[in-house]
Amino acid sequence: MKSVENVYSTALLDLLSDEHGDNQAGYAQILSELAAVNGVFNTNPELAKLSLIPTISRGDKLRVIENIFGRSGMGVSRYTLNFLLVLCREGRLPRFGAVYREFMARYYEKFGIVPVTVTSAFVLNAKQREKLTEKMQSITGKKVQLTEKTDKSLIGGVVVSYSGVRLDGSVKNRLETMKREIADVVL
Repeated sequence: MKSVENVYSTALLDLLSDEHGDNQAGYAQILSELAAVNGVFNTNPELAKLSLIPTISRGDKLRVIENIFGRSGMGVSRYTLNFLLVLCREGRLPRFGAVYREFMARYYEKFGIVPVTVTSAFVLNAKQREKLTEKMQSITGKKVQLTEKTDKSLIGGVVVSYSGVRLDGSVKNRLETMKREIADVVL
């Protein structure tokens, strides 16, 4: 049995495939719009619950979504707007975040992309970013979509996460490892 997320993300991908074939740009635009919509729903969780309120007519619910995300609002494409209207009509807006994540995972799979998160104590410079991207492309055999985060508590080095793998080359981790090893020897 397919999940709600799977059904809706597959339907949107099929529609985009019919319209754009393998042209990544068309899909990327929709992914970007869905990310923006997800941000709106994360900031205003009550908006996603709108589709479940029985005292508001279906027409009013659809008008609210159209006003927020249509031409007079965010101005998303007709594909994204129609997708949101279908989710609203079917009472599925509260599942939007999960549908978005499923769509993103399928998009990455379709275009051979692996999301990689690198956390470092300081902002990476362009050369470091380029070398890390090249290394991760070599390791994964896929195009890398790099997301950068900073965490001063790492002291130095980097932590790289991708596809459920975590590579911790931080100074903080090395110090903690040394501390455990010393404790094992002393005790």
